[in-house]
Formats: sequence, structure tokens, C-alpha cells
Amino acid sequence: MMKKYMIIPLTAMLAFVLVSCGSTGNTDLSDQVITRSTDTAEETEATQEEASNEVVEQEVQEESEPFSFAYEGAVLMPGEAFDASLLPTADSTYTTPSCAIEGEDTVYNYTAFEVTVFDDGSGEEIYSIYFIDPNLTTPEGLALGDSLARVEELYGTGYEEDGTAIVYTRGETRLTVILQNEMVISIEYSLVL
Repeated sequence: MMKKYMIIPLTAMLAFVLVSCGSTGNTDLSDQVITRSTDTAEETEATQEEASNEVVEQEVQEESEPFSFAYEGAVLMPGEAFDASLLPTADSTYTTPSCAIEGEDTVYNYTAFEVTVFDDGSGEEIYSIYFIDPNLTTPEGLALGDSLARVEELYGTGYEEDGTAIVYTRGETRLTVILQNEMVISIEYSLVL
């Protein structure tokens, strides 16, 4: 008989210890779990929204930045001053009637590309950069011989069509890509006049 009386008090004491140790002032533990899950979901959603906003801001910034081309450490941008000393020696140079001003342009022909410059009286400025070598790529990775799908992957679909050309404009610069059978046959950066 004594064993029966001992078991009941021990069971009651164990139940009391479990209830009092697990209690945090809120007897409904499911509310705490749900609240924590909701807080975590809200934090995750806020983090994802911040990351999405950063991507959009970066895309807007990239879309507003003028087009430029880098070659062996020299950055060439239509509308900016041209410093031939930053590039290897040109294979040839020649003059042609200007598309930018009254007078003539000078064309610097390099193995992989041509740079057309004009002199407005304050020095030579870059009018255009024309790709010649199919191994040459834009900073984003576009090369002659690439597909229209590749162009759209790199630059998006926000372009204007002009015959077989598609034209992207950023600020006072443009990137013109000419296609034949949806394949890139010409790439040129130029100044918007």
C-alpha cells in the first residue's frame, strides 16, 4: 500500500515541475511558435524586397550610365576626349567627311576595332568605336557572330529597331547592333548627335 501512495505524490510533483519549468507566462506555446515563424517570414520577405530593390537600382544605374568600351586598360567612351597614347600604335589612320561636325573625322584603325574621332577645336573627341575582330567582346560579353537572343540576354529588350539594326541608347551614347538572320554582323558604339 505504501508504494501506491508514493507513486501518486511523485507523479503530481513531476507534472508540477514540467508545467512550472515550461511556463513563460503564456500558457499557449503554439502562439509563440507561430509568432516566431511569422517574424522570420516577415524578415525574409523584407530581406528579399531589399535585395530586389538593389538589383533594380543597379539596373537603372547601368541603363543610365553611358556606353563605354575598354581595351588593354584604356576606357573609350563616345563624346569623351581621345588619347591615342593610351592604346597601342594604330595600324593606320585616315580622314573622312565628318558625321559629327563640319569638316573631317580621323579614323584610327587598330587590328580589332576602329575609333572615329572629331576635333571640335578643343581637341579630339570620340565619335564612334566599330568592332572588326569577331574575338573582341563588349564589356558585357557581346561579340560578332552572337545571336539576337544573346544580345537580349546581355542588354534586354528595351531597344529601338532601325531596319536590321537594333539600337540601345544610354545618355548621349548608343550601341548599334546590326543583325543578319538573327546573327550579329556589326557592333558599334557612337555619340548621339
